[in-house]
Amino acid sequence: MYRIRWSSVILVSTFVVLLAVLLVLRDALLQAHVDKTINKFASDASVYFEAYQTLYANADLTESPVLFLRGSPILFMKLSGGNLFLIESCNLALMFFSLRVAMRSLGTLNGRLLFLACALVFPYFLFGFLGLNKEIYAMCSAIFFGSYLIRGRRSHLVLALTIGAFARYYMLAALLLLLFTVPRERPPRYKAIVAVLLTLSFAAPIAKQFIPEYSSENLIAADSGTISIIFATLIDHYGYAAVYPFKYLILMPIRAYSFIVVATEDAMGGVVSVWSMLMFFWACKVMMDRKALSPLVKRLIVAGFAAPIPIMWSEIMHWRYYSFVYFFFLYAVVLHVEGQRSLTRQRRALAAPA
Repeated sequence: MYRIRWSSVILVSTFVVLLAVLLVLRDALLQAHVDKTINKFASDASVYFEAYQTLYANADLTESPVLFLRGSPILFMKLSGGNLFLIESCNLALMFFSLRVAMRSLGTLNGRLLFLACALVFPYFLFGFLGLNKEIYAMCSAIFFGSYLIRGRRSHLVLALTIGAFARYYMLAALLLLLFTVPRERPPRYKAIVAVLLTLSFAAPIAKQFIPEYSSENLIAADSGTISIIFATLIDHYGYAAVYPFKYLILMPIRAYSFIVVATEDAMGGVVSVWSMLMFFWACKVMMDRKALSPLVKRLIVAGFAAPIPIMWSEIMHWRYYSFVYFFFLYAVVLHVEGQRSLTRQRRALAAPA
């Protein structure tokens, strides 16, 4: 007899509601891409939309190979004939499939519902289907890669790498780094992680000469002022290995600070910063519980710490480029909670009178 999981019922119900929202807002979302109000929910969505309309609608894909590496939202608009609703529907389906895979990687109803709830309160994920953006692909690729670490299914690894390439080509680099430094069935290779950091420390100043958008004065001026200049200067002087942990820790809360203290309009970025910090500190607490720390949970936490290494040498100071690590920490926390509850039940069973 087929057994229906309550978590599956809740997941399907949630996405039926989101599909209804998409259908109701179909015309409004198209207009939002035109008047740029969509940028409150999907960063750069109007930029991609306008670029497609003005530059690529009638262009030949063979003449624009850059879209396959850096412009996936424009590429999908081109492949769909400019059908924004189709892309939004596919993004929603991708979110559903990603969460379905994630929840099947977890062993308890409480764990699955905790993962679902924490995924849907993360704005870059929840609103990822509303517009043209790359963040949704980064989040989903991280979910598939986490599932690969847990279940070992090669199909999930292939999907993670494929979807990661559509997010950003350096997202693909991040996952390939994890594949080498955080192997699924072995302890993390800390020496390899340090070696990569040192290699990038020497390579970053040279690479910036060939990837000019990573060294734009506009990026520095637009984001975090003095602190971004300090980081950029140190990285330009071969200091990336020393800068990385500090940049990681500073970028995470900076959008929340900007929204609350400086009163910027990036409310979604502020919420993402807060949730990222909460999950990060929860994962750190788990990491310190060495007696109950499982090797799998440890690998996922290390993955969250190490994943941005191939990306963070750039002068991009927005946490959204690195916020996909939230899902590695989320996996780790949920698995740890499940393990703790299982251990508690076992102890109670042993202590119960015969």
